[in-house]
Amino acid sequence: MSYLPVVRHLRSRDGTAIYAEGIGNPHHPHLILAHGLGLSSAALNNLFTDKRLLENVYLVRYDLRGHGRSGMPSDPAAYESSRWAEDYAEVVHAFELKDVIHVGWSYGCTVAADVCAHLKPNPIRALVYVAALPYVGSIMERVGTPTVIGFLPGLTDMADVVVNSRTKIAFIDSLFVHPEHVDFEVKMSWLGQAGLQPPDIAQLVLTRQQDPKGLFEAGKKLKMLVLNGTGDKQVFGDVVVKEMSPYFEDMEVVMIEDGAHALWYEKQDEVVEALLRFVERVA
Repeated sequence: MSYLPVVRHLRSRDGTAIYAEGIGNPHHPHLILAHGLGLSSAALNNLFTDKRLLENVYLVRYDLRGHGRSGMPSDPAAYESSRWAEDYAEVVHAFELKDVIHVGWSYGCTVAADVCAHLKPNPIRALVYVAALPYVGSIMERVGTPTVIGFLPGLTDMADVVVNSRTKIAFIDSLFVHPEHVDFEVKMSWLGQAGLQPPDIAQLVLTRQQDPKGLFEAGKKLKMLVLNGTGDKQVFGDVVVKEMSPYFEDMEVVMIEDGAHALWYEKQDEVVEALLRFVERVA
């Protein structure tokens, strides 16, 4: 059976535009896909169009505020944790989602901390961390590799456009184990998505305040799947596990040999199979 995406142009509580899409059978378990830093939900095309997923789950993806086709307010107050939770609530409401399995990739995992801190009742029933940054804060220096930490000044450089653009190119390449083998159109699409985010917005996204206490408390009940690749150039997967395992009593860890930071792109089959096994267990 073929499915067409349903597009929603939403407005969060503060008026910020939020772009979102849903696809599949809404009677199946509900998954929200949240993309990584500087990109958009379009970077998740491989998962959003995977026939195995569409036959078993209902997929919703959206562009985080400050990214892609969603609004990019310049007021620092627009990046407070509660605002990100309000975006999530709007997506959940618009698509009538229940018992959400949150599938975050990299920065997209941070949104779960906002949701757990501010939304009652919590719409999330389980978490999937794909090459995760669990939350914004000092943990970034522990889970992030020297490579990705080294990109941050260039990604937020508002004075030198050459440095900023070259950093974005290197950032995109670092998402893959073998960037030279990635389809040119895919790389250019992702680079174009990164180009939509000005450096001042990247600065706001990377320095916003998050309190992980709600996430830690939710970990007593939420099931978690951690997916990492041994070839990840941006995140130390073993450190993510070490940081989060004290708080999540039901944590499953899958390390994929030679997997990249964009784990689901170069290792799509392994990621989809792990996702479906997890969904079957928790739904």
